[in-house]
Amino acid sequence: MATETELKLLIEPAAMEQLSRHPLLSDAVGQAPRLLHNTYYDTAALDLARAKVALRVRRQGERFIQTLKTRGQSIDGLHQRGEWEWDLASEQLDPALLEADIWPAELIAPDQLALIPVFTTDFMRRLWWLTFEGAEIEVALDLGEVVCDCGDGRHLTDPISELELELKSGPADALFALAHWLAEQAELQPGDISKAQRGYRLFSQCSQHSMDCRGDA
Repeated sequence: MATETELKLLIEPAAMEQLSRHPLLSDAVGQAPRLLHNTYYDTAALDLARAKVALRVRRQGERFIQTLKTRGQSIDGLHQRGEWEWDLASEQLDPALLEADIWPAELIAPDQLALIPVFTTDFMRRLWWLTFEGAEIEVALDLGEVVCDCGDGRHLTDPISELELELKSGPADALFALAHWLAEQAELQPGDISKAQRGYRLFSQCSQHSMDCRGDA
């Protein structure tokens, strides 16, 4: 298990290119933009969401990664939570990888849950790695959208335009210090709502619409 510690910040899409020219990023090791497609899974009753668990499969080029994130906390945009990852041979979810010692006790075994895709996130990511104030930090700019298929011909979407500073090693305070320097180049706002939370919000809106339509029938 790894403990994911990241600072999530909101940024206007038009400011992303400006931010990428900040001297700290210009001098850092970077990576060409890449498209990430993520499918999140839960039960129809959203048992995982209630247990504060996020389960997804990411398609990154020809690589497939299954990720489980457990209950954490978020304060002023700083997110901390447990995280496990497994490489997959295909985009097919593999519940057998979710062993009992990492699975929340309040949930039944994952292979007994009827897990379904509930929403996706699709975004282009630009990455940099740098050393700052004694910390190794991964800097990511994400631009795309959260998408929920309501199943009645409608798709609800929510735009993604974020800067994520993920701590790889060193003191967490370095994330806030780096954000302060980057904010000189572009306006940044703390983001306490994760991509998964935004997806669940869309899923709830879809479900509510379906219930309203059944009530009107």
